[in-house]
Amino acid sequence: MKLLLLCLLCFSPTVLLADGSWSFSGVIRSVDKDASKIVVAHDGIRGFAEEGGELELMVGVGDYKIAEPESLIKGRLIEKEGVLSLENIWPAEPEAERSMMLINRDLTRPRIGAVSKGILRVGDDLPRFAMYNQLGDLITPEQWENKAIVLNFIFTRGKVPSMSPATADRMAELQKKLQTAGLADSVSLVSISLDPEFDTPGLCYEFLDKRGINHEGYWMLTGSKKTLDYLTKQVGVVVAPSEKTVLNHSMVVLIVDKEGKIFHRIPGTRWKLEDVYNRLEVMLRGWN
Repeated sequence: MKLLLLCLLCFSPTVLLADGSWSFSGVIRSVDKDASKIVVAHDGIRGFAEEGGELELMVGVGDYKIAEPESLIKGRLIEKEGVLSLENIWPAEPEAERSMMLINRDLTRPRIGAVSKGILRVGDDLPRFAMYNQLGDLITPEQWENKAIVLNFIFTRGKVPSMSPATADRMAELQKKLQTAGLADSVSLVSISLDPEFDTPGLCYEFLDKRGINHEGYWMLTGSKKTLDYLTKQVGVVVAPSEKTVLNHSMVVLIVDKEGKIFHRIPGTRWKLEDVYNRLEVMLRGWN
């Protein structure tokens, strides 16, 4: 299902791509929830619309649900059989982009003389990094300060039942269990996309929303492929393209304490919700 989007295309020139789509950035001026539309105007699209005006565009459900007035976005404009659609939509706020770049720089550009420790082990610090969550918000290390973290890697196109779908389902169940126990505010649940070139915030939102999760307590993060590659290398997750399953990959669950140190790691796909919950409960009890 797709919904209508009216967008303002401004601040950067629109570029015709090789596949016949247009790359652009723009500002969403207003969101009409009742009419299922986002209303804006563009300054002109070279080779498509020379003068400014309004566009009526189709967008995915997740993209519509997280759209906010006055947000700067970038995406890919597509025309197919007379229908215009907007795909691959990302936040494009300059301040957020700069913050993300500065935080991830230390991860992707190791300092001269720094010695690699290999795969992270229990007791090691979780690397500092920044990505967008499924709401289009930039998530930085400050957002999970003084919280435990349960972290793993999945992707929305993952169809192997025991891999990404099962992990997301268990994380949703874990969130409910933490909420029932009154522990949800002390734990950040985080799944990082292994497919950031496809998994936009809107697609991540749609993927998790089907599971009835609280979007403020369980985040699916996506962003720079370079940042992801460094994270998977340090955590020890192996990823390779696959014709049958999009990606072949290993899996690991990390439990991180409030000081940012790895408390426990669980390799493989068969991690049990009760095991993770019990370890969290023991760790949280020790903080009180």
